[in-house]
Amino acid sequence: MAAQDTTQEAGEMTIELPIRWITLAWYCTLTGDTPDAVHARRRKKQWIDGVHCQVDPNGNLRINPKEYNKWVEQGKKSGS
Repeated sequence: MAAQDTTQEAGEMTIELPIRWITLAWYCTLTGDTPDAVHARRRKKQWIDGVHCQVDPNGNLRINPKEYNKWVEQGKKSGS
């Protein structure tokens, strides 16, 4: 799948995807995160269903990369 836009700022690469939700497997491949960690964040209400993640009509968990990035950046600002 081709990315819409690729930019580089302060040594970091940013890729804009033409889709809002990606599969849990693709998210884990891109970030190095694990499915167990994702489900733990959902249980702890750190990630909100419908914002950070969502179950699609086939029952598969999808992740919103833009909301993931906001979550990561929020952690940097709060020092956690």
